[in-house]
Amino acid sequence: MNFQEIISQLESSKESRINYYFVTEEQNQEIYALLVHVMGYMDKLFLVEVVFTVLKELLMNANKANAKRDYFQRQSLDIQNPKDYAKGMAQFQENIIQKWNEQLEHLEGGNFYISLLMKVEGKNIHFAVENNAPITTEELARINKRIEVAKNYNDLSDAFADVSDSTESAGLGLVLIQLLLKNSGIGSERFRIHTNDKLTRATLTVPEITTPQEITTTLKTKILNEIDGLPPLPHSLTKIIQLCNNPDSDLNMIASEIEKNPALSADLLKLSNSAFFANRSQVGSIIQAVKVVGLKNLRNLLYVSGVRKIMEGQYGKVMDVWDHSNRCSYYARYLATEHTVTNKLADIIAVSALLHDIGKFLLLSVDRAFFKKIETFQRGTDSGNSTLLEEMAIGLSHPQLGALLAEKWEFPLDLRVAIEYHHKPFMAPSELRELVEIIYMANMMSDFQETKKGFYAIDKNLLAKFGLDNIEVFTNAVKKVETLYKSVSK
Repeated sequence: MNFQEIISQLESSKESRINYYFVTEEQNQEIYALLVHVMGYMDKLFLVEVVFTVLKELLMNANKANAKRDYFQRQSLDIQNPKDYAKGMAQFQENIIQKWNEQLEHLEGGNFYISLLMKVEGKNIHFAVENNAPITTEELARINKRIEVAKNYNDLSDAFADVSDSTESAGLGLVLIQLLLKNSGIGSERFRIHTNDKLTRATLTVPEITTPQEITTTLKTKILNEIDGLPPLPHSLTKIIQLCNNPDSDLNMIASEIEKNPALSADLLKLSNSAFFANRSQVGSIIQAVKVVGLKNLRNLLYVSGVRKIMEGQYGKVMDVWDHSNRCSYYARYLATEHTVTNKLADIIAVSALLHDIGKFLLLSVDRAFFKKIETFQRGTDSGNSTLLEEMAIGLSHPQLGALLAEKWEFPLDLRVAIEYHHKPFMAPSELRELVEIIYMANMMSDFQETKKGFYAIDKNLLAKFGLDNIEVFTNAVKKVETLYKSVSK
């Protein structure tokens, strides 16, 4: 896939067409990377996740449609004959869906194709997914039913509660598309499915102007009220933070304030003696620890200590969030060491990774069962950005909630940006993008280790930047850093 050639075609208002026999997860990964280029060229980067999610769903539907027709042909069944259709569909789940990895072998070099098309007209960009498998009357009726039903949903929680027909693409996927387009401001009316006796074509137009629809849900209101009700960071910590921010502060005075807090003193000594600071001799005093870690790292430790105190006081020890965050923090320090970042970034990397998911505490606190339902829906898949589902279900994603908390507690800008954009590094301010990219990659590597995400869900451009764009190299890197992490976590 030649990104520059495709961009050149779009610039000259020519139609760009990419053909497939079967769209694999690796090719979806390439499509995502391409969309970052295309939507960036159109100054619509903020819509990358929405457009990719829609296109991926359409490409998967085309895969299934072609695989089904190929199967019917191999079984000598007439897909237009009601009896043959019922017989073939009775075997569809067992012989196609459960043997999905075999479908590429069946379709490669065959008669069925899938095309992804793009074209720019003025400030509008048109997408289409086309395959040479016409929709049957029964399939079209099911699709139209789902599209019609989706109009009644305001958010994803309605869809989760109501969707019962999961046959092929007629379940949550079409509802997801309708909600995404409506709430993103693109508009569901700009999505169409056309069919004739030769092909099926789904089209999407992204207009010049999009006005996102604000999602108001009971959960969103409850969460925002929850944020308002959270206490400020403890005064004992903010006092030390202020001292750290004052270049004229006396280190002995700072050490004296820290010594009044046994838990903070223990955390500081542990940090100063960690491998990240590579000291030759054991650090035994608070004043020595302050000198070793520096005022910026000390300030960051204070933020972590304050957040832990508040969150555990309000919601108890949500260990799955902290366990993931601890792993992510270690992975981020590893990546920073391997890829030699500037000292300015090194000061904030570990704590940014440790606090990147603080928004999840709020989601879990107001409706743990529903949030876990979203996680389970995507677990182990190469589904890309999970935050879209949170936004559609609640009206806010956990990075957005984390940013609201960071603002409430007056975190420094670099920490707020890392929290807000850790799922969308390409949206981060350019001067902090390197920081956010490291947090993103550490988070995705942690998710991979925890079987929450697959390799092909990760941004291909960033994998290449970190030298991890080969699945074997990536897997070995995760194994290596996980072994190191476990050795220091015992």
